[in-house]
Amino acid sequence: MVSDPLEVLRDRDVLVWDRLTPSDYTEVATLAAAIEHLDDALERHSVDDILDSLEKSGEDVSQLGVVGRDRRGSMVAYGLDLVHPKDTSPRRVRLVGGIHPAWRDKGIGHALLDWHLATAKRWDFATRRAHHGPLKVYAVADSKLTAMRELYESYGLLPETWYLDAHRTFNPAHPPKRPQVPDAVALRPYTAVPAVAVLAAHNEAFLGRQGATQLGPAEWHESMTRPGSRPDLSWVLTVGDRVVGYALNSVEETGDDGFQEGWTDRLGVIPAWRGRGLSGLLLQASAASFFDAGLPGAGIGVDTEDPIREMARYRGLGYDAVDALVGYARVLN
Repeated sequence: MVSDPLEVLRDRDVLVWDRLTPSDYTEVATLAAAIEHLDDALERHSVDDILDSLEKSGEDVSQLGVVGRDRRGSMVAYGLDLVHPKDTSPRRVRLVGGIHPAWRDKGIGHALLDWHLATAKRWDFATRRAHHGPLKVYAVADSKLTAMRELYESYGLLPETWYLDAHRTFNPAHPPKRPQVPDAVALRPYTAVPAVAVLAAHNEAFLGRQGATQLGPAEWHESMTRPGSRPDLSWVLTVGDRVVGYALNSVEETGDDGFQEGWTDRLGVIPAWRGRGLSGLLLQASAASFFDAGLPGAGIGVDTEDPIREMARYRGLGYDAVDALVGYARVLN
């Protein structure tokens, strides 16, 4: 018999804890937004999307979510275990939660993480089948939130992936330089190349990469037509009729002040053409396009297992600020 994690959590008398219900959703989203604003967090959860994913999973959300209130009834903490029922090996559970800064340093973080891990194990016990592999929990922390990172590490969650956001501010007196393109390669606007050829290059570039999935034409079209997407500011490298690299760009708002910058959503070079500086060339072409379009800067998000090397690389390409998120993970069984 697996014990109820909520009852264990209720033994901590700092807050009043209860199961998540649909009537809590709006308050959870408001609390999450307030926490992220006060922390000046790089990652902004779309709690509405997370709750929607929980609903669509077919699981009982009351068994996978918890809220903590002070004695006056104000919500000051929440936790969600976002399960992936279709996963088989590993079976993944994403830990999402937060505590209002005014209520930290009271042992709540440890209590909540105990609940997260126990809830993940309880779900796994109730749904496990013979063909299932190990249970893996994962979470993401802003690199500057050292207390959260230390908490994760104290529970055996270790850094697995770094997610970097690099930003570049343009100086009108020194506009971005246009790239020098090798003779064997042609730099072409995305709109001048068949989309199916770029999709094929993308799937080749990311084949076998951990966490990457092969995209189909419908998904590709949706990503290129979403709000903010700018195919007209995107670039492709070709050798003959073959696409060997691409930078697919958009215009994004960053922060709470409506500031816009050009953003590289997808950047890839097929394996046979790596090591020749082509990704840097594509970023240079993108920066020049952003500047010509009147945008004040450029940005890109990447994930890596070697953050020091990757930070140095982007600073070498003119990006003057690099923010980082750290992906933590632990296999529980």
